[in-house]
This record gives sequence, C-alpha cells and structure tokens, in this order.
Amino acid sequence: MFKKFNWGHGIFIFYVCFVGAVVTALIASFGVDHSLVVDDYYAKDLTYQSQYEKSQNSLNSQLVTINNDKANMSLTINFGNDDIIEGTADFYRPSDKSVDFNIKLKDNETTIPTDKMLPGKWILKLDWTENGKPYYKEELIFI
Repeated sequence: MFKKFNWGHGIFIFYVCFVGAVVTALIASFGVDHSLVVDDYYAKDLTYQSQYEKSQNSLNSQLVTINNDKANMSLTINFGNDDIIEGTADFYRPSDKSVDFNIKLKDNETTIPTDKMLPGKWILKLDWTENGKPYYKEELIFI
C-alpha cells in the first residue's frame, strides 16, 4: 500500500516547495509601489550641477528662515531683506508621492496653512531667485 520514501520523493517535494516560494514572491512583488521619487528622474539628474550651485549660494547667504508654528497650524517662510523674491516652495512627502504640492513665492514672507497637510515628515524644497541670483534650500519639517 504505502511505498517507501526515497530520494525521488524528496526531490519532488523540494521542487514543489521551491516553485511555491517563487510564485509567492512574484505575487507579493506586484503589490509593491515601484514609482520613482520624481517622474523626470533622468532630466533632474542632468541639471544636478546647477542645483548644487544654487545650494552653495543659499549656504553662503543664510537669507531664509522657516518657522513651523504647530499651535497656529501654519508654516512661515521669511526672506530677511526687502529685495524682490520669485520662486517656488515644493512640499515633498517621502512616504506618499500623491500628496506632494507646490506654492509660488511672491513676497518676502509667505505663510502656508498646515491644517490640511498629513501629519508626519515633509521635505520643503525652496527654489528662488533674488536680484538675478538663484538659490535652493531643503528643510526637513515635521507636521
């Protein structure tokens, strides 16, 4: 009735378990989000040198201050002088790309309400020009 267990049975059981593990890993990999941080990753990589120079400009000047007022649920970006500022403030959330947004900077002080932003880690990316000189700064913010 029952056959003896031999090496052929062991090989068959091993292959069945191996195929089951590979199929399980394949099915699990379909549920992982493989999106890039930014859609135009390669184009951003080509402009990295100019962004580095902008970052160096902002390190040398120390013009901008960022105040995260958790009590009033607002974030204030203040540029220390009266020169004309033009640029953008990009809010990047590392854990969820779908809630990223940006705001245009026009004045020397911009207040952004944070009551509708998801709590957690955000990266504020400021890119602005002042008197024709470009600047770039990243700041880690917790809401």
